[in-house]
Amino acid sequence: WRATGVDFSLYKTNTLRLRIRRRMILNKLDGLDEYAKYLREHAAEVENLYQDILINVTSFFRDPEAFEALKERIFPGIVGHRAPDEPVRIWVVGCSTGEEAYSIAIAFSEFVGERAEHIPVQIFATDVNEKSVERARAGLYSKNIAEDVSPERLRRFFTEAEGGYRICKPIRDMCVFARHNIIADPPFSRMDLISCRNLLIYIEPVLQKQVLPLLHYALIPSGVLWLGHSETTGVTSDLFEPEDKKHRFYARKLATGRPRLHYPTGAQAREQTPEKDIVRQSA
Repeated sequence: WRATGVDFSLYKTNTLRLRIRRRMILNKLDGLDEYAKYLREHAAEVENLYQDILINVTSFFRDPEAFEALKERIFPGIVGHRAPDEPVRIWVVGCSTGEEAYSIAIAFSEFVGERAEHIPVQIFATDVNEKSVERARAGLYSKNIAEDVSPERLRRFFTEAEGGYRICKPIRDMCVFARHNIIADPPFSRMDLISCRNLLIYIEPVLQKQVLPLLHYALIPSGVLWLGHSETTGVTSDLFEPEDKKHRFYARKLATGRPRLHYPTGAQAREQTPEKDIVRQSA
């Protein structure tokens, strides 16, 4: 906590054990006491462990069928609810190195087609890992993404650069990246869609019960939450109902009472909204 500002006490114990064990093997250390001593004496290893715990396994268009459902079922509803002068607002939580945010931007661009200039979109993509956020902003990826991105999409939405592929500027301009800790920082608001895929599986249920009300608060009344294929809103069924259970889209319910939001208040809370912070960081 002191070194990273991130509290891992409510992350899944097995995940933490596996990550710590991996670092011990790499450093040829046998016991936890020996590894704890090594951490105290080597600041670089604290950063290495931190990066390992924040698992950055991601790819473009994870679960392609879900992206097709996004275009066919979710985007039409979102666009149908918006006022003519309102941008569509999307928040990608735990965006890692940016593939998810850019995939959503590409899918939205494909959905609106020639109407793009009349239907603006703002995609706020956040992650607790500053290094991942920096890579996401750069939008540069290896040639290996051709395994997940079709030749047509590579042609339309990427340019070849530095031995790999870079997201084209119109798609990059749709996305703004910033460091944000969903567990500790005030949430965003007035979102049409929140993508929070494969974050809940790494945290204990008690923490899920804190995060899901924050996501509920961040959505507009007709907003939609998108989870990973192994995740559900079961611990907070009073806040969400299935919109497309197979692909893990959940519609926001009207809360019967004001939800208790757990994030810093008083001296710890920021007076300005995360949106203002995120725009300033991207300038």
